[in-house]
Amino acid sequence: MKRDYQTHVFTSTYTADVSGVCSALYELGGMSVLHDPSGCNSTYSTHDEPRWFDTDSLMYVSGLDEITAVMGDDAVLIRDVVAAARDLNPRFITLCGASIPHIIAFDFRGVAYLIERECGIPVLPVPTDGLKSYVSGVGLALTAWLERFADPAEFAAAPDNAVNLVGVTPLDFSINDNVRMLRAAFADAGFAVNCCMAMGDSFETMTHAFRARVNVVVSSAGRRAARWMKKQCGIPMVEGLPIGAAQTDALLGAVRATLSDGKDRAAWGEFGNTGRYTVPEGGILVIGEEVFAKSLANAINLLPAERRSGLTACPLWPDVDEGMPEEELIAAMRTARTVIADPLYRVVLRPRDGVQFIPFPHEAYSGRIFRAELPAFAGPDFSVEQLLSGR
Repeated sequence: MKRDYQTHVFTSTYTADVSGVCSALYELGGMSVLHDPSGCNSTYSTHDEPRWFDTDSLMYVSGLDEITAVMGDDAVLIRDVVAAARDLNPRFITLCGASIPHIIAFDFRGVAYLIERECGIPVLPVPTDGLKSYVSGVGLALTAWLERFADPAEFAAAPDNAVNLVGVTPLDFSINDNVRMLRAAFADAGFAVNCCMAMGDSFETMTHAFRARVNVVVSSAGRRAARWMKKQCGIPMVEGLPIGAAQTDALLGAVRATLSDGKDRAAWGEFGNTGRYTVPEGGILVIGEEVFAKSLANAINLLPAERRSGLTACPLWPDVDEGMPEEELIAAMRTARTVIADPLYRVVLRPRDGVQFIPFPHEAYSGRIFRAELPAFAGPDFSVEQLLSGR
């Protein structure tokens, strides 16, 4: 009997795929069109996108109404997008959609072709359905953009020390100092950061994405794009985040090894296997996006003073997008000694469970509610010891 992994009674859900698309391409000079009545667009603009206040971007919703959906009248959308594109002249147009276009079998590729033929501006069809997580949306968007605008032939001329940081959006890294510290961790180690996909990068910089020797996947949202780039020209990938000094050394060591032998790696030791984890009673449970959670778990396990068992429960499984069954997650949390997770997970724990809860906000889960409490965790200066002590 197939279990329903999409039913949540106590826990919330992660940001949807449509927000992932808009977030990934926000800074690249395009126009993103969300085909939807309006709800998903307002959710993105009010909860998922912190850059609204200081960075302009062209974000639009089609305003799909009932009669247009029932009649399948795509001419309305085509006319409106073409008119807006002629007024605004964006570098490209992205067409994504929520659940209603999915239900009526909206033809993303066909409509994108018709819009591009009318206005002469490149149109990227990104067939989201509003039912998957942001991991899927970011991956689809970055891959579609690279396929259209980046040249795999440039890999042959990539500098020997050049790397890309793939999967960088505010949904995982927010707008505090994390992205700057992430870049600095590699620059200080002698690497040249070619692209940071896609925060702080321009359209022109991103077109040279293949001028790197290794793709460092710093969020599972970047995995699809990195795999596609590997398929195009053989560029290898390393998965991991620099969190604290020991984990930073582990990640940088993995990148150097991959530069030498061209093999894919994951910089999290014994946490590199896939599947769900069983938490031994009294263990440490890290909940969150996969690359972050496994990297933090490995950072805990690398503490020199005391070897601690950091085990990962990742409710966001990007390859299947079904999530961890809520009952399994709750059982794991209640048997752990310590839980590290977004503050919204705290509701699961009861006083009698006697579990230490360490809040670690995740913007893709709780939005802007706890943004001020999110630490700058990227790089060697982050103290894992202080995190575990609750300070």
